[in-house]
Amino acid sequence: MVHFGSLTMGLLTVAAFASAVPTPSGTADQPGLEGIPVGSPDGIYIGSVKEDGRTQWEFLGDHNSTSTIDSRSTGDGHALAKRNGVSCNGFGVNADDANTAQGKLADMCGNGYYFSSKSIAQVSGGAVAFGCNYGNGQTCHKNDLWDFFGQINSVCGFTHGSSAGAGWYSRNDWKATYGRTSTGSGFC
Repeated sequence: MVHFGSLTMGLLTVAAFASAVPTPSGTADQPGLEGIPVGSPDGIYIGSVKEDGRTQWEFLGDHNSTSTIDSRSTGDGHALAKRNGVSCNGFGVNADDANTAQGKLADMCGNGYYFSSKSIAQVSGGAVAFGCNYGNGQTCHKNDLWDFFGQINSVCGFTHGSSAGAGWYSRNDWKATYGRTSTGSGFC
């Protein structure tokens, strides 16, 4: 019986640790996306989950801003706003690549870029800047993204010419996250 108690306590410890590790990877109802493969060309990608549960990345090429609108996704509430904030992945990304990816994604978002896919992502070298849609579509804006990336820098770290901490900013009242990671790493 002592073995059973030790085993149970060990499993509870593992379960508690696993639930405490933050991740922007989906839920049972909305599975997360597998990472954009290492070595993928620089540019914009649209990510979705196929009916069979597999990730599909569609390469759109260089960013353009032909599908812009000027409204924001407001979500449904003040209660969710209390949980807005930064989470870090615990690993670094090439800072120059991250800065380029973030800049290109922010430029594409401009004064309002609407996407209804699960994710929109910009690859630059080995870095990915991304937006995740957990609602019925999102409209990203350049100034919001730079604010989110600045907060990620403050919490997860950023050293020019060296490393940028991978992480994301959850904007729960919009049902969205925006962040950065490396190619090959899953998100959303």
